[in-house]
Amino acid sequence: MLPHWLVALLAVFATFRVTRLITRDEIPIIALPREAFVQRWATYIDAKTPEKRRVSLTHKKTNIVMSSLAYLWECDWCMSVWVAAGIGIGTFHWIDAWWWQIILLAASASAITGLIAQREPD
Repeated sequence: MLPHWLVALLAVFATFRVTRLITRDEIPIIALPREAFVQRWATYIDAKTPEKRRVSLTHKKTNIVMSSLAYLWECDWCMSVWVAAGIGIGTFHWIDAWWWQIILLAASASAITGLIAQREPD
C-alpha cells in the first residue's frame, strides 16, 4: 500500500493535469467542443441594446445555467474543485482512508492546482 503522503502528492498532480486538460489544452477532441460550447453560451453585456441584455458571443440569447457551465469550462480554479472531488472519491475507493482525509485531499489538490495555474502564462 502507498503511504498517504504519496497518494496526496499524486492526487495533487493528477488534479492539476486533468484540470489543465479540460480547461486549456489544445487537443482537438477536447478543444473543439469546449470552444464551440463557450462561444455559444458564454455571456457578455450587449451595450448596443437599451436593456443591456446578456447575449452569447454568437449574439444568441443564453441563460444563467449554460453561461455558468461555459465559465466553469474555462476557469482553472472552478474546474479544479470538481476534478479534485472526483479524484478524491476515486482515491477513497482505492485506499483505506477516512472521509475527512478525502475532503482535505480534494481541497488541497484544488488549491494547489489554482496556485500552479496562476503562475502559468495565458
